[in-house]
Amino acid sequence: MTTIVPVIDISDPSPETVKKLYEVASTFGFVFIEGSAFTASDVDGMFRLAKEFFMEPINEKQKFPISSTNRGYSCVNQEVLDDKSNKGGDPKEVFNFGQFEDSKAIQPLPKVFSDCESDIAAFASKCHATCNKLLDLLAEALAVDHAAGGKTWFSSRHDLKEFSGSILRFLYYPAVVTGDGTNEIRAGAHTDYGSMTLLFQRAGQDGLEVQSPLSGEWVPIPALKAKDPSACPPIVVNIADQLSFWTAGVLKSAVHRVKFPIEAVKRGSDRYSMAYFCHPADNILLEPVPSPVIKASSLAVPTGADVITAGEHLKRRLAATYSWKD
Repeated sequence: MTTIVPVIDISDPSPETVKKLYEVASTFGFVFIEGSAFTASDVDGMFRLAKEFFMEPINEKQKFPISSTNRGYSCVNQEVLDDKSNKGGDPKEVFNFGQFEDSKAIQPLPKVFSDCESDIAAFASKCHATCNKLLDLLAEALAVDHAAGGKTWFSSRHDLKEFSGSILRFLYYPAVVTGDGTNEIRAGAHTDYGSMTLLFQRAGQDGLEVQSPLSGEWVPIPALKAKDPSACPPIVVNIADQLSFWTAGVLKSAVHRVKFPIEAVKRGSDRYSMAYFCHPADNILLEPVPSPVIKASSLAVPTGADVITAGEHLKRRLAATYSWKD
């Protein structure tokens, strides 16, 4: 399937790669990447675990409820990403993994996950390393002051030794068959809360749509296949709120949603996906980035403007998502 969203190979980044990544991040906010460290086996293994968990009885899944830590299981209609389109909540299930310490989760896990805890930890670690690589490329594109940290300015603020809101999320959208082809929104229109997100999709399970910051139209982001069957399919990467906030809007956090294609609704298809929400350490200030590109922008933050931490920013966003948030 073709897509207007570019596919960028990050295996051996060149100046041209850096330029392309910045062009997309500063206009559309969504891009596909290939050439990552993931294999098809890595991704398939995680999807198998996700399916095994979501197929368990609801009473078993609810033994690990999501809480104010943003870790655990969220049932159908519990999450409300857009109360205008889905006032009753989003018809999907999720399981959130927080950080891991020495390959051990810092939260209770159901047996299907605890039996493979080290594998999940390794996958999450590979996600974080991939995000750091992309953050370095964006810092390079922004020509961040070398004396202030240069290309590692962002990644150094995403140290996993510190607590952060980074989350690995398994998602399941159960099939909803409607005879008249009614096509409901499965995840309401929203932007992501962290610095950037990696999204892994399954071939034939489309549904992600992005509202173009340029035209305002909803653009489908298909699930692409890998050129090499042993390689990981192209991963969707999107800029999220904290990175956009951090760069005074120079990098774009685009609104997106999940809405099944009509064909998928009619045939009663499920959708599985996985997302890694990468966040800076909670105590990091979202202060102005020492970049001439940002300073020259009309969006530059005035000197003396309020600066909040990454943790405070996340807390504000989560407050509007779950009723158990204060």
